[in-house]
Amino acid sequence: MNYLDAVEFIDSFTNYEKSFSSQYPENFKLDRMRRLAKELGNPQNAYECVIIAGSKGKGSTAAILSSILRMENLRVGFYSSPHLVNLRERIQVNGLMINEIRFADTMTYIKKTLEDVSWRRNPPTYFEILTVAAFLYFKEMKIHVAVLEVGLGGLYDSTNIANAQVVGLTPISLEHTDKLGKTLSKIAVQKCGIIKDREIVVSAPQTPEVDAVIQKAAVEHEAHLLRVGKEIRLFTREYSEEFQSFDLKAVFGNFYDLELKLLGKHQMDNAAVAVGLAKSLEVKTRLKITDNAIRQGLVDARWPGRLEKIGNNPLVILDGAQNVDSAKKMLAGIKRHFQFEKLFLVLGVSSDKDLGGILSELMPDAHILIATQSKSPRALPTSAIVEHAKEFGKEILSQPSPAEALEKAKSLASPNDLIVVTGSLFVVGEVKEKYA
Repeated sequence: MNYLDAVEFIDSFTNYEKSFSSQYPENFKLDRMRRLAKELGNPQNAYECVIIAGSKGKGSTAAILSSILRMENLRVGFYSSPHLVNLRERIQVNGLMINEIRFADTMTYIKKTLEDVSWRRNPPTYFEILTVAAFLYFKEMKIHVAVLEVGLGGLYDSTNIANAQVVGLTPISLEHTDKLGKTLSKIAVQKCGIIKDREIVVSAPQTPEVDAVIQKAAVEHEAHLLRVGKEIRLFTREYSEEFQSFDLKAVFGNFYDLELKLLGKHQMDNAAVAVGLAKSLEVKTRLKITDNAIRQGLVDARWPGRLEKIGNNPLVILDGAQNVDSAKKMLAGIKRHFQFEKLFLVLGVSSDKDLGGILSELMPDAHILIATQSKSPRALPTSAIVEHAKEFGKEILSQPSPAEALEKAKSLASPNDLIVVTGSLFVVGEVKEKYA
């Protein structure tokens, strides 16, 4: 297969990122994933692994950790989802996407395995194939560590077949309630499914309800728990439009005047989890992570589509906030780091998200809302966003695509205003693709 054939091949499998399933967890138990990995030689056992789960911030945390590990001249695999523009973004080694030739070769190898008639009765999903492709590529590239971002939940996620010595939990909030559960406790139980016996678990600040679930899981598995805000403490120093700096004091050591280019106070929490994971790897493996690697890794860490500035006069910010908690943190980050007069909101969301809650967080500060929708089959129609937003009494416009919505906002905004494109990584990705 060439690259386009490989993409067509993987697109032929069920992709729950683009559709809805009412059969979770029945469709997502790990027996099929374990069988697929076994038939391909269990490539995930060839290197150390870190698994990171949570509702928001897991991609940022994984990116920061990957950056830290690269500063030790380690070969680092990074598996994330979803992608913004190019599918190959999901599988990286040392910050570089898998190239088209290797992607096609890996898919060809997987396809040969799936030609066995037994796979026709219970074929793997899109995400399972991508995950095992990442495992294979990482083994081929002889990486030292794989940093794996969970796709959905944790307990039944394809990444969870990896034998991680260290796991991370980013902030857990209400999301995917049709699949993970209607309460924070039930969702937390799913996320804590990545915790295994005698691991080290590093957690971001959580609500008391979630924290109780995490502590219970850690005790049951005899895992050592490190929590940001408890065993790991942060102290803000300064922040601007370009960076923020802070001190970190923890049981594994103290770090002063750390600098982070990712913006928003929540990114300091993500950075603290990443530092905790890096130092925990040092305890559980033969890897040595120096203080200098941590310092330089934080400075160099990048994660597109999260309070990412792509334009000036007016300021244009991209952020994939897609639930109430992330919308609240995004708005706080904008106010914290940027000076502006009026806020123009370009918003498109998926139909399974809490639109009312997101609007309640963002509309009081918005001058004008420009509603739009991505190409994703899960995208909520623009008309539904407009209808829900009417109660806030603000000016509301609509545009058929995120790129057109941004252009409309730019035509209306003054140089001292700020435009934020948000609500979905699919929306952010289409804007990035247009302006790349």
